[in-house]
Amino acid sequence: MSFVITGSLTHFENRNAMKEEIERRGGKVTGSVTGKTACLINNDTASQSSKNKKAKELGVKILSEEDFMEKYLK
Repeated sequence: MSFVITGSLTHFENRNAMKEEIERRGGKVTGSVTGKTACLINNDTASQSSKNKKAKELGVKILSEEDFMEKYLK
């Protein structure tokens, strides 16, 4: 599964730490949202950022860090 991380995080030291955890579990982290992206991780799910807009346009789920952890890291 492919994920995109944007914005600030609270449970991980930085984006790289979250990326390492995702990759350790067999996932992939990319820099841009595409139709193959499983979800966009963004604590500001209502943001009008270009990544949020692209995710909405492509029907990609936007999850907060906590929702992502609950769904994919348990």
